[in-house]
Amino acid sequence: MGFHMNKSAKIWGAHMHSIAVIGKSDIVSVFSAFGISTFPMDNSEDAVLKLNELVSLNTDIVFITEELAGQIRHVISELNIKTQTSITVIPDHKGSKGLATAIIKDTVKEAIGMDII
Repeated sequence: MGFHMNKSAKIWGAHMHSIAVIGKSDIVSVFSAFGISTFPMDNSEDAVLKLNELVSLNTDIVFITEELAGQIRHVISELNIKTQTSITVIPDHKGSKGLATAIIKDTVKEAIGMDII
């Protein structure tokens, strides 16, 4: 008796989550070793296009490196409010600059109309 999994497979009743990573090639290449979809990007215009595409495909989680996220911060905040996709900022080789916290703060402020963080 074999076990076959496809994109709509369920394990113990749980949905298989789709995950993607956007960022510089040297950072995202590590994630491909784990079977995660990776999208090497060097500029914010390409990152916005890919992020919108992944959201339209109902990707569950998109990780984006901090350097690129800093350039498209407003887009990430807007998409975090309007979509089901979880867009999460991850540090790059330079280390964290606190951008993830700043984006969460922006998102909460935009969603409820005041800064509570």
